[in-house]
Amino acid sequence: MRRIFLFVLFSAFLVSNTFGQFTTDEITYGNRIDLENSNSWAVGAGFNNFIMHGDLRSIGTGDDTNYFNVGAYVYVDKMFNPLLGLELKLSYNQLSGGAQYFNDNIGNGAHIPSYISRFNETRTERIDQFEDLNNLNFEGRSIGGELNLIFSFTNLYQTKATKWHAAGYFGVGYHIYNSALYEFDHSAVGPGGNFKFDDADFGRNPERNSVNNASSIYLSAQLGIKRRLNKRVDLELRSGMYFNYEDHLDAAISRKQDWETFFITSIGATVKLGKQKIFTIWGDEGNDQAEQFKIVDTDGDGVMDELDVEPNTPAGVMVYGNGKAVDSDKDGLPDYKDKCPLEYGPINNEGCPLDVDTDGDGIMDSEDLCPKEKGIAANKGCPKQEVAPKQVIKETVTQQIGLLASSIYFDTNSDKIKSISFSSIDKIINLMKKIPNVNFIIEGHTDDRNSDRYNLYLSQRRAASVKRYMMTHGIESDRLRSIGYGESRPKFSNANAGGRQLNRRVEIKPVETVEQLMKK
Repeated sequence: MRRIFLFVLFSAFLVSNTFGQFTTDEITYGNRIDLENSNSWAVGAGFNNFIMHGDLRSIGTGDDTNYFNVGAYVYVDKMFNPLLGLELKLSYNQLSGGAQYFNDNIGNGAHIPSYISRFNETRTERIDQFEDLNNLNFEGRSIGGELNLIFSFTNLYQTKATKWHAAGYFGVGYHIYNSALYEFDHSAVGPGGNFKFDDADFGRNPERNSVNNASSIYLSAQLGIKRRLNKRVDLELRSGMYFNYEDHLDAAISRKQDWETFFITSIGATVKLGKQKIFTIWGDEGNDQAEQFKIVDTDGDGVMDELDVEPNTPAGVMVYGNGKAVDSDKDGLPDYKDKCPLEYGPINNEGCPLDVDTDGDGIMDSEDLCPKEKGIAANKGCPKQEVAPKQVIKETVTQQIGLLASSIYFDTNSDKIKSISFSSIDKIINLMKKIPNVNFIIEGHTDDRNSDRYNLYLSQRRAASVKRYMMTHGIESDRLRSIGYGESRPKFSNANAGGRQLNRRVEIKPVETVEQLMKK
């Protein structure tokens, strides 16, 4: 039995310690309970009703008497989270009961030794004069303590209890008791009407070598229902089934039952300790709960901060349902920052298209083969009488390609091209097809954040990513080369966010131009 006791004790501490490391979010869902700012200790006290069910019993006895045994208890609870806790409980109980109903008359003493083996021959001869075993009863008291594992049933399926809470208590205990067995003597009148069997009196029995009281280990399984009265006090009703390891809690030993069973029903109050307003199993309700879930909209855009992806947009700015500022042209720059909110344009050009009309002929430079001379649309922006020389066309196209390349963006710390960049790359591909004899180098560059090695590798991957996209859209692989320079060739200062953004770039240049620069 000692092994059983140690095993249960060890298991209770192991389970409590394991689950005690979890946060509420790992065990429950929905509204959260802040364990660090909630009370987890409580004390309780109340009254017990003890019901024996062994060789003798407290209800349904042979003398048609029900024995109601009043006791008391106190306990200390420690909750590790809304689901699990430990309880140390001390209790005092009165013990009494009578024999189960028997139809057989005694007649002689033959029935008694088979039923109550603690009677010696002298006692058997004495009891032989009475009519039947229905006159047997026992009395006593017990004092004990138990350690219980608390398991919340309510918090298994809801975030936290609010007014009612159900929990199971499973544990092991130890108690001492001084039960004594009596026989009612019908022939006697007055105080002597009860005959006590000395050898079945655990409070005073010379045959026990001067050892007063008996003792036993017991196991218990209990169900408790709590009603929350206020933030400090709960009312609790609990009922449990107990298994006593010894067979003499009722002062009688027989072959009828080896493990005795008894039931205890209790009612009492629980006082929650601590300065916090929230207790672990309850959480909070009422005014405090309303404050906890108060709707806050810092920027006044109609979207509460908990759902607002941009909780600090300026006053009056139009936003989507998630609080993000409206971006009408989908160029990555919100309308309130975009100088051309209805025209797609790169961020570094303040949201406006890169195309400009340098010569003022009404044809944007991206489509104008003679961007510095006024021309007509039928002649692709060149004067009517002139045909643009091939070299001019080549220079113009490569210039446009270089300008469009500044609109290529990638996800942070990734070589994945942002969706807003594909329209610019497609334009570059179309321009490359106009000068099929020109080969290009795609250069990748980064800012100075992260290590040199990491930045170099990232810039190489980004340049290669652009090359792959162009190859899948009709540009021959032998016309393209990709190379990464990392942070080694900044064009702007890395001391501020704007400069770093511009340094995270891709440049596309004709091979011959790069070779000429290298010769210099």
